[in-house]
Amino acid sequence: MNKIYYLLLITLPFAQQLDPVDVALDELRTVVETASRSNQRVFVDDFTGLL
Repeated sequence: MNKIYYLLLITLPFAQQLDPVDVALDELRTVVETASRSNQRVFVDDFTGLL
């Protein structure tokens, strides 16, 4: 039973990194941080796609 707990403990952080929304937000964060370091302006168009 302890092996199952250890397996879950190890795999949980990896499962959370696979969320596509988190991946997209990480990419956006990288772009914004890079632009801010080089004193560029960043315009972000955020929409939900709902009617």
